[in-house]
Amino acid sequence: MQSKHNFKAQDYSEITNWMDCDLSSPPLLKDISDNEIKSHIQSDSIPNLDITFKTFPVNSQAVERCVKLVTEASGKVCGAEPRDGFIRTTLLSRSTMLNFGHKSDFKVSSAKNV
Repeated sequence: MQSKHNFKAQDYSEITNWMDCDLSSPPLLKDISDNEIKSHIQSDSIPNLDITFKTFPVNSQAVERCVKLVTEASGKVCGAEPRDGFIRTTLLSRSTMLNFGHKSDFKVSSAKNV
């Protein structure tokens, strides 16, 4: 359910009525019950919660490449399907290009050998 906005609000906090919105719990706390959280808050002891954090590739070269490709596609085509086609075509053309592990693997042919 989307919330309705009050554009005649006198204060920014009145623009959205959050009581009308369905809110979900934060992902890290989704497996912990409300009663368990309350008991940890009320006790003086340090809680021993078994929370496993998912690892995501953050700020890696692959992520930066994908962000750059999506940004480029958004600037060149309009619409979801053309953008998807642009991204798929670009990735396909990149996969057919030769990959070199090191600069020394790349040999430039001189004009004499042609």
